Amino acid sequence: MPDAEATPPPPGKHAPSPVREEYIDTRDGLRTLLNKLSQLPVWAFDTEFVGEETYIPRLCLVQVATPDTLYLVDPLAVDDIASFWKLVAEPGRRVVVHGGREEIRLCRQWAGVPPSGLFDVQVAAGLTGPVFPLGMGTLAEQELGVRLRKGETLTEWRTRPLSPEQIIYAYDDVRYLLPLEKILSGRLADTHRQAWMEEETSRQINSVDPVRIQEDERWRKLKGAGSLDPKRLGVLRALHAWREGRANELNRPVRVLMRDDLLVELARRMPTRPADLELVRGISKRDVPVLVEVIEQARNLPRDQWPEATPRELEAPQAQPLVSFLQLVLQHHCARVNLAQPLAATQAELKTLVRQHLTGEAQPSEGLLSAGWRREHILPLLQDALAGRLALRVEDITRDEPLGW
Repeated sequence: MPDAEATPPPPGKHAPSPVREEYIDTRDGLRTLLNKLSQLPVWAFDTEFVGEETYIPRLCLVQVATPDTLYLVDPLAVDDIASFWKLVAEPGRRVVVHGGREEIRLCRQWAGVPPSGLFDVQVAAGLTGPVFPLGMGTLAEQELGVRLRKGETLTEWRTRPLSPEQIIYAYDDVRYLLPLEKILSGRLADTHRQAWMEEETSRQINSVDPVRIQEDERWRKLKGAGSLDPKRLGVLRALHAWREGRANELNRPVRVLMRDDLLVELARRMPTRPADLELVRGISKRDVPVLVEVIEQARNLPRDQWPEATPRELEAPQAQPLVSFLQLVLQHHCARVNLAQPLAATQAELKTLVRQHLTGEAQPSEGLLSAGWRREHILPLLQDALAGRLALRVEDITRDEPLGW
C-alpha cells in the first residue's frame, strides 16, 4: 500500500526509493520471509503490542524492512512466530530497531536470548547528535526530510482486519530504518564512537535481562522508599520481588496486583499477623498468608543482609549550586561535541559525583560515570570543574552556544 501521507523531501534530502509491501498471515509466507532474512547481512524490524492488561505484552504485529520489501507479519494468524525471534537472536547479522527495549524483551521471551547484532538508531542518534530520545517521526524528518503520519500510537492492534490507516502507520515504522542506519553508522565512524555504540547496546540489552531485573534496585525508586530504614528497606525489596514474580505468574500488570504505595506501607508497618494486613485497604485476602510469610522472612534477615540506606538528598549548602554548575558544564560540552546530554550523565549521576567529591572519594566506584566511554571522556571534565581547574565564561551572546571555557 503506498504511503500517501509522506511529505516529499526538501532539496538536499533524499527519501528511500519505493519498495514492495507484503502482508504475511500464513506459515508458508513466514517461512519464505525467514529464508530470505537468513541470507541478508542487515535488515530492520519493529513490533506493535498491547501491554496494558498483562505483565507480558501481547505481540500483535511484526514489521520487517529489507532493502527491497516491507513486510507485515501477523502473529495472531501465524502460530510459529518463535522462529522469527530465533532468527533475530542468531549471530552473524545486524538487526536495526528504533527504541528497541520492548523488542529486546520480546526476543528474550520468544527465543530465550537477546538479539545478537542489535543496532538502535535512537541510541546512535543520541551518541552523534544533541537530543535523546528522538521519536521516529522526528528522526526521519531530521535526517531524511520526510514527515510521517501520526495518530495510531494508541490504536487497538488486536483487531482484525487492520484498517488502511493502521497498515500505513505500521509500514512507515520500518520504512526508513535502513536508510537511517546507513547515515548514523557513517556518523559513528566519522566521530570514532563505534565503541560507544557497542557499550550502549550492551547496557540496553542488560537493562532488560530478567536475571539483572531481579537483582536491580527498582524498589528504591518507589515513592516513600527514601524514608525507610535499612531493615524496612529489606522488607520492601522482598515485597517488590514477590509482586514481580506473582505478576509474571498470573500475567497481570504489577500495579493491578498491588499498588506501589501499598508495598511501601506494608514495609513501613511490617505486620506480623494476617489480622494486621486486613487493616490495610487494597490487599486481596488470598494474598494475605503469603505476604505475612514474605514479610516475616525479610524481618528476620541478619543485619549484614539489609540493604544500605537510601542516600539522602544533598544537604550541604554548596551542593545544589555545584550540581547546577556541572549541568551547565555538561550542557556546554555536549553541545560542542554533538552528544546528547541525557546519554552523557543523568542529574542523579551528577548529584552522586558531588556527594562523593564533598566526602573526599577519589573516583566513583559504580554508576554510569565509573566505566567505559563516560569514565574516559565525561568524568575528567566534571572532576576538573569540581576541582576549579575549569571555568566557563560568556564568549558571544549572539551564538547558539554563547559560552566558552
